[in-house]
Amino acid sequence: MMATAWSRSPWDADPLSWFTTPNLPLAAAGLTLVHGILTLGPAGQAGSRPLVQAAGLALAVIAQLWVHVVTRPRRGPFTVVRGLVGATVASAALVVSAIGYRGEAFSLELWWAPLALALLLLAMAPYVSAVGMAALGSVLLVVGTATILLLVVPDDATWPPFSTVVITLFPIIAGTVGGVVMIRVITVVLSRWSERPLEVTTARPADDDLVAAVDRATSDRISPAVAFIRAVLDRGVITEGDALRAAALAEHVRAELTGEVDRTWIERVADGRAVTVDDPDRLAECLDLAQRTAMRALLDALLGHSDPQLGSARIELRRTPDGAIAVALRIRSTLPEGRRETFLAPYYVSLQSTVENLRWRNGPVTAVEFEVAGMARPRSAVQRTPEPGTPGGPVAR
Repeated sequence: MMATAWSRSPWDADPLSWFTTPNLPLAAAGLTLVHGILTLGPAGQAGSRPLVQAAGLALAVIAQLWVHVVTRPRRGPFTVVRGLVGATVASAALVVSAIGYRGEAFSLELWWAPLALALLLLAMAPYVSAVGMAALGSVLLVVGTATILLLVVPDDATWPPFSTVVITLFPIIAGTVGGVVMIRVITVVLSRWSERPLEVTTARPADDDLVAAVDRATSDRISPAVAFIRAVLDRGVITEGDALRAAALAEHVRAELTGEVDRTWIERVADGRAVTVDDPDRLAECLDLAQRTAMRALLDALLGHSDPQLGSARIELRRTPDGAIAVALRIRSTLPEGRRETFLAPYYVSLQSTVENLRWRNGPVTAVEFEVAGMARPRSAVQRTPEPGTPGGPVAR
């Protein structure tokens, strides 16, 4: 998990929590525009070529709008190539701005372009991996260093070249390092969270009661072996039957231990809840982290409650003839329809961005069906299927 966390983006790890902030690139574009206008206007940093600075500012805003457009759920994952397009446009904004200041000195600490590039990294943070953030930040730093040494340093002898580079590029350095750390922490934490068992809220027992409960559970498992050992010790003789009995007990313990290890992640998640998992081929292990997170969030929303009568669920996974994995969830919940709609709306949108052929139906039984296949296949939109009893309507089980 630690190794793969470097190659996951926060959106990959949990598209649900980031669903509340889908317009982060728009916010970054707005901040870039406002900061640029204030710097070039009231602060008097437009120089002798204000139109050139305006063109550079427009390119910086376009780069962030590009990130917003290509990160919409229907457009698939945000790839490194798409990130490089945004970084290229933003780098062009930096170069154009530096050309606009050519031949004249200006306040490096008030230069709007480096902050615009740092805001671009912020806009991409939810959608790129830690490795991707480091790569994109490195591209911006290389272009920025070359631009400053070639176009800025010759016209401004106020600072040594190294100091000029550090002062100018500090926002980009901070954005790159901060982005890598943030993405890494988020993906690791969410990876651990996504496979935790569903919590059953009950009255917290006293410490002594908790220890006693653990002791009872342990005693129940090993009591046959303890009784057998005591019997052998009392007799003082080991017979052939004792050897056979010992082998049987050892096989039983081994089966229990391996059975626990061999359980799929969805079986571990469902432990202790009214959830039936039908997955004879262990296909749940083929789902990626985003798909797992969306599935468990559906269960959390409708079943993660202290009342054991709140609902139940059944999950089926099967291999289709074309090699995809078909997943069907049937969730029976006693929540009012309005609350169910409120709970589930974000999860449908999040699932839409990670699976194919998503179909869902609300009612006393919430039915969700989708397929998991290669990313090369086009994804279909969410479809409302007819209610039971209408032509073509699936029957919930």
